[in-house]
Amino acid sequence: MTRSTAWRSWPRRCALRRSRGCEPAPVIVRPLGVAALALFFFGAFTPLPTLLYARLAVPTRIGPADAIVVLAGGGVLGDGQLSDTSRRRTALGIELYRDGRAPLLVLSGALGAGAESAARAVLARTCGVADAAMLAVAAGHTTHEEVATLAALLRARGVRRVLLVTDGSHMRRAARLFEAARFEVLPAPVRGLDDPPQPGERILLFHETLREGLALLYYEVAGYF
Repeated sequence: MTRSTAWRSWPRRCALRRSRGCEPAPVIVRPLGVAALALFFFGAFTPLPTLLYARLAVPTRIGPADAIVVLAGGGVLGDGQLSDTSRRRTALGIELYRDGRAPLLVLSGALGAGAESAARAVLARTCGVADAAMLAVAAGHTTHEEVATLAALLRARGVRRVLLVTDGSHMRRAARLFEAARFEVLPAPVRGLDDPPQPGERILLFHETLREGLALLYYEVAGYF
């Protein structure tokens, strides 16, 4: 088939494709692609992730409390070891306990995420925390479920003031849930790379802050606060 013949037959072939249900890609595909590229650029090569993180972050407020509460964070890996996020949160909780900030260390773990709370308890024992001073709980699938479960257990023990340990971007949402449950919250955020130098790390921070911002908005609309 010559080029001129192919050109003349092109409308007929397009009509045949439409009759077979092979419609061209919707017009919206191109704008979506442009938007995705723009998000990638702003996430990887501008200060936007750092600015968004700063809007979510809550200042650290360390002080005496009735309990140190370490929220779930990533579960355990295939080899039974804590994920990096979970390990960092647990380590800060143990450090605060050993500094004498509270008499009770509460180690939460997500349901269905392996034995996160149990693995955290093992690490705490290794670091010298007695079983009598520790409470390991598998507390839920979401932050809302987790805080609801922990709040009931803490009230039963007479706890009113908690030193809350979670990641910086997650702290605002978690703290507001505890405050809605009528606890006084002292934020003890785990500090990560809030101003990462590499594009790949910036993308991760951008994703984390966007996800947390949307979750915060959803919790607001759902009336959880």
